[in-house]
Amino acid sequence: MKTGMKSRFGWLLGIALCSVGLPVALMQFTSGTAAADDGIARMDDPILHAYQPPPPEDKDDADEPNDNVLNPPTGLRKLTPEEINRIRYLELRGIRLATNRPDRVTVKLSRETVEEFLIEMEGDPSFRGKKARRAFRKLTAPQKLHHIAYYKGAKYADKVEIKTDPEIFVEFRKKVMPLVTRTCAQQGCHASTSADDGVLFRLFKDPKRRPATTYANFLMLNETGAGRHLVIDRSQPENSLLLTYMLPAQDVRPELRHPSGITSKPVLKSRKTPAFRRLQKWIASLKHPQENYDVRLLPVPQGPATVEGDTGSPPSDTGEKPDKEPKKAPQPRPDPRT
Repeated sequence: MKTGMKSRFGWLLGIALCSVGLPVALMQFTSGTAAADDGIARMDDPILHAYQPPPPEDKDDADEPNDNVLNPPTGLRKLTPEEINRIRYLELRGIRLATNRPDRVTVKLSRETVEEFLIEMEGDPSFRGKKARRAFRKLTAPQKLHHIAYYKGAKYADKVEIKTDPEIFVEFRKKVMPLVTRTCAQQGCHASTSADDGVLFRLFKDPKRRPATTYANFLMLNETGAGRHLVIDRSQPENSLLLTYMLPAQDVRPELRHPSGITSKPVLKSRKTPAFRRLQKWIASLKHPQENYDVRLLPVPQGPATVEGDTGSPPSDTGEKPDKEPKKAPQPRPDPRT
């Protein structure tokens, strides 16, 4: 009788232990599996902790070669995010205009950058006192950026991250580039895929108008010219080759026509068309004198900037005096509290 009871008691005890031990074991197994499968590096797992997953690929650029190398080749290439950021900064409204209205941009400003700016501005009446500094800290990031650019110029160009286009480049992307790509960036002419190795002036024909190609096109237009005339002439916007090449040849002076006698169907009928005035206004709104972007696509020319088909030598002396650069009127300082 006792032996039977002991046997039955041992059998029940075994079932109880199994009922408790199995869930615990399952919990431990599940926990261990989750820890292994969640992709999170563990401090006690040196293999997982050392692993760094590759950054996600940009599907739009996955099938395109990487043109941004440490020593990029001379000529058209895609710009890096750092180069784009610098160009955006140096064409902000805070640098170009005496206005309190900032660009509508998305910008990343670190607290350290804001405090560094405030320390530098301690001697300025507009930033004197705790109240003024507190008011500045309460401004939106675009407002802070606007005043930093206005007061300090290019000094902070590499200390902020501007993630979207300022108004200058919104206009360039929407209004200027469509006209340019319809004329210049054609296959066999000035397209980036042109087979003519002698063509230095090339442009991306990118339907998506991505920043890497859009800003490269802007920089190429900004760096080139023919003889003593520039594609983008900030001192005389109406004589920019960007405009005159789009007009009927008979309506412009010979030196403002496309070199090598190349003619094409004019995009702009006359200087009175809305498109001409829009482009002229856009060129006039660029920073003048231009800030140093500290990035180039073409080598700095020894003489006047040139494009293919032009010798680069200045024309013979005709007795004409070069136009004097207009003096820049002093700009009133904006109040950071407004």
